[in-house]
Amino acid sequence: MSINTIIGSELFETYSKISNAVKTIQKEDKTLDEKKILMTELRKQNEAVLKNYNDVAAEFARSFINKNQLNDDHIIEARIGSPTPYGNQPKDYLWSGISIHPDKSFSFQYSWVFQKDLLEVTFCFGSGGSSTGRIDASIKEKKEAQMRALEQRFINILMEDRHKPIVLRLLKEEGFVITSEWLNSGEKIQDIESYISYIRMKTGSKTGITKFFKPDELLNEGFDLEAKLYHYFRLFLPIWEQLHLKDKKTNIDGESTGVEIFNYKQDDDQIFGVLQKMKRYINHQGFQYPDKLIENFYLSLKTKPFVILAGISGTGKTKLIQKFAEALGATEANGQFMLIPVRPDWNDPSDLIGYKDLGGTFRRGKLTYVLEAASEPENLQKPYFVCLDEMNLARVEHYFSDLLSILETQRWQDGHIVTDKIVTEDQVGSNFGIPENVFFIGTVNMDETTHPFSKKVLDRANTIEFNYIQLDSFHGLEDIVGITEEESEAVYPAASFLTSDYLQLKDAYANNKDVVQRTVGQLVRINTILENIHAHVGFRVRDSICFYLIYNERFSLMTTDEAMDIQIMQKILPRIQGNNSAVKKVIIELLLICIMGSTVQSKEYLDGERDVEQLWIKHVTENNVKYPQSSRKLIYMLRRLDDDGFTSFWVS
Repeated sequence: MSINTIIGSELFETYSKISNAVKTIQKEDKTLDEKKILMTELRKQNEAVLKNYNDVAAEFARSFINKNQLNDDHIIEARIGSPTPYGNQPKDYLWSGISIHPDKSFSFQYSWVFQKDLLEVTFCFGSGGSSTGRIDASIKEKKEAQMRALEQRFINILMEDRHKPIVLRLLKEEGFVITSEWLNSGEKIQDIESYISYIRMKTGSKTGITKFFKPDELLNEGFDLEAKLYHYFRLFLPIWEQLHLKDKKTNIDGESTGVEIFNYKQDDDQIFGVLQKMKRYINHQGFQYPDKLIENFYLSLKTKPFVILAGISGTGKTKLIQKFAEALGATEANGQFMLIPVRPDWNDPSDLIGYKDLGGTFRRGKLTYVLEAASEPENLQKPYFVCLDEMNLARVEHYFSDLLSILETQRWQDGHIVTDKIVTEDQVGSNFGIPENVFFIGTVNMDETTHPFSKKVLDRANTIEFNYIQLDSFHGLEDIVGITEEESEAVYPAASFLTSDYLQLKDAYANNKDVVQRTVGQLVRINTILENIHAHVGFRVRDSICFYLIYNERFSLMTTDEAMDIQIMQKILPRIQGNNSAVKKVIIELLLICIMGSTVQSKEYLDGERDVEQLWIKHVTENNVKYPQSSRKLIYMLRRLDDDGFTSFWVS
């Protein structure tokens, strides 16, 4: 039910009459018992109309939660009365909305509060106390600790550069103000910094970011309060998500959701556990993959929402994408997973996005349906996966180039990642780009029927190779034994689990200087070698590798050397191909870095005085190779160059 249905002059008149009547009763020269009787009569007189208002508000709050997929938030039920010294006094305002914790008094809320002469729309803290005053001391202590933790989290969020613009937009463009108390009874706080100081010195209780509406504004023809409530929340959603921490330590209300829920953008230490649960799910489906592959796939998607899976046929590339998506609750049935087989005759984006027919009607491509669904407000928290199967049967640069260019326009807007438009209003009735909750994965084989990739494509993706197969490995099958159904269930995180936290190196540098400087130092050495064959990398690849290493360190998924090994394998080696001595020199020098970590004595290996493959075998035997995956791949590339007179990363 729409909240707009109760807006009318009668609503404000009702609360104004109740307010005046309450004050009159309180001031009358009567005994307290007599006043209680009068207050009870006043409540009975207005009970029916107040109940109607409250029911509409509650129903709207319920639909608000459902439409925004806020399954772990709670409705704030408006009350008809509240206990006072004068009895159960009828309320002279309607307070409704949603709350992060069940007890709104010790929580953060998004509320709409109708009063006798105005409406408050507010993102605010509760009062920090029980409205009845009756609460067990030990429970109250826990709830107050919860409130303090929530206040500190809110302060931390407001101090982040990417979240300040959200509040500033509410203040400067949407007409909100910062208030020290709700019900229009406190002072105004001048700016965000003063707000942070206020919470630190006093408390967050009753403070909020608030918009006031006068009755005449609400009663104007065409005024749509419901649309505004959704609009304001959409702007504030990134902060709401950050505030929404709920686990066994903080859930003190005796509720059990049965689902492990946490904030994926702040609780880095729990990412490892979620990935382990996903691996159990995939194993239980009968699929086994090499150690660290799921972690690598996750980090690659987190770094950039475009990943290429390369390898011989039958190694499970497509199934990895499908089962990874399923483990996150994304399936073909619910529309969050789309398999698009690529055809050899594709030569422009119309095969994916759509085209205008002879009659001028725009015919949507499969991808447009996905982007359209993922852009809906109620779906923005769900991850969507697009699998481009046999991606290089056609030239990727021809049919996918527009999407690659659009991905390069990613930027922060109100705490979300947005892009330029890829589909316009005249085509489908609305403008939308590539939303942050959509992830592209391509599968490729390399043979005489397929096309190679240009550096433009390779720069924008992590290329994960599936070529080293152990047919006699039963490790994954053995792991299935003893796994219960509960242990192998899918998990259902928000899309923020995969969405990038950084777009440019400046987003990450301040908090990760050591990782960035260490990684870039290694890349400079590698780039100096690559310059000899004009295969060196630019800032885009530098940033991508740094992000991968930063995420890995934050989430503690593998060692630094393991992560760097994977990035050399996926971002550097695919660039190397050729048939001359300069290519051989580059391969040998990179091999020395990957085996020993340095190019000391490289001249002896370049001149043929010493055999670099024997050096590799020696270090493999001693289990002392710095970057095992990359060194093994480089050995194969070197052998191919010696045998065929040409080499490349791709096996054909």
